[in-house]
Amino acid sequence: MAKRFFYVCTGLFLLVLSYHFGARSATAQAPGNPVVATVGSSVSSPNFVFTANGDFYYSQGVSYPYHLQGNIFSGATEATPETFGQLKARYR
Repeated sequence: MAKRFFYVCTGLFLLVLSYHFGARSATAQAPGNPVVATVGSSVSSPNFVFTANGDFYYSQGVSYPYHLQGNIFSGATEATPETFGQLKARYR
């Protein structure tokens, strides 16, 4: 019985020690940028691969590596604020 108590106390001590040194929680590591679409000549060797953040990669074939070509969301978007007076003047 004393041996079991010692093991339980040791386990709790190691758990407290791990939290003390920075362990907060155990979570799974998922890919940060998964592939969402592929376009190409065949399913086994797609020419274009699109990821969730908008990056797209190109490959010339099965034995060639993929190279980053750009980002489909990288276009400039006008984001200047417009006053209510300017809005009314434009639609009069």
